[in-house]
Order: sequence, then structure tokens, then C-alpha cells
Amino acid sequence: MPTLEERIVEHLRTKGASLDDGELAEALGVHRPLIAETCRQLEAQGRVVRNMAGGTRTVPGAAAPAPAPAPAPAAAPPARVPVGPPRPAPVEATVESTFSDHARRVLSARWGTSLRRGLAALPGGDGHPFELVSGNGRIVGDVIWLANRGRSFEAKSAVIAEAVLIVGHVTNADRRFLVFGEERDAVSRWVTRYRLLLDGVELWFLEADRLERLA
Repeated sequence: MPTLEERIVEHLRTKGASLDDGELAEALGVHRPLIAETCRQLEAQGRVVRNMAGGTRTVPGAAAPAPAPAPAPAAAPPARVPVGPPRPAPVEATVESTFSDHARRVLSARWGTSLRRGLAALPGGDGHPFELVSGNGRIVGDVIWLANRGRSFEAKSAVIAEAVLIVGHVTNADRRFLVFGEERDAVSRWVTRYRLLLDGVELWFLEADRLERLA
């Protein structure tokens, strides 16, 4: 049975056009968040390209990853060695997690409500996880971390555009927003070029306890 990656690539090649995550999800019968994550993995492999609005197209001539080699015959178990302390989490992941907790505290205080990690409904009733959700679901936002999403402005722009698209489709929310804690220049540049894509989504930048609205 073909994998989801193979199904996406084959469908894009058959259509010969750039399709957004919603179109792929409908054609393949898969939830949209899973399509978005799989397309990001395919882009990292160089098999597809995602544009500013979240559309995806194949890369001509891109080959599928070679299949993994067959496992070698089982060998005798190695001698047991003392187990050391667990390795610390990668610095980037730790910083991102800490920033999410900090943003949750600062924005909860600013808007006088308790924001927590939770699910919010997208069109069709699918629940999508967000970092900042009020108890009544009227305020929904997410933390976007760009440091590990590619070095080029185009790669960062694609991440911002996708995040704006997803949070912008949350149903029954009065306030939809994204908060950033680094790459301020990239976010400001994106706002200058693509402000019309926001459609009511707010963009905030948080540095220490200083909260600034960028759009």
C-alpha cells in the first residue's frame, strides 16, 4: 500500500498543478493538519515546493527516497553497560517550549483570561491543536517558531502563511492571532508583502515582557 507521501506526490503529478492543503485533504480523504505536516516533510526532502499561500507542487525530476535496506541478521546481544543520565533536550526545542509557556502567561494577563494549550474547531468539525486557547474558545492563537524552519525568507514565509491560514479558519473565535519570539525582521517583511492574507488574524511579537503588535 502506498504511503501518504507517495499518494500526495502521485496526485500532484497527475493534476500537474499547485494544490493547497484543503484540496489535497479532500482528494485523498485525509485530515488537513496531517496533509500540511506531510507536505512540509516532502519539502524538506526536496520532492515538493510550497508557495506563500500554502499551495504545493512537485519538483520536476525529484526522486523518491531509496527504500531502507533489509535488516541484517540478528546478532548476539551486546554486553550490558552502565546507563548514564538522560541526554538533555536540544537547546532549540527547550527554548521554544519555554517561550510558549512565557507567551501563555503574558497574553493571559494582557487579555484577562486563562489561555491554555488545547483544540479549536476548523471547518468540518476537525479539532486542531493550538498553544493559546481561552476556556470558552473565543480567543485562539498559536506560537510560531521560525528558527528551525529553513534559512531562506521564502521558507519562513511559507510557514507564516500556513499558520495564518490555519488559525484564520478557526470557527466561533472572536480573536485569532499568532505570536512570535524571534525572527522579527522576517515577520515584519512578511507583513509588508502579504498583509492582505491576514483577514483579521493578529500578529504579535513578544520579547521578554514587551508585547508588540505587528499587524
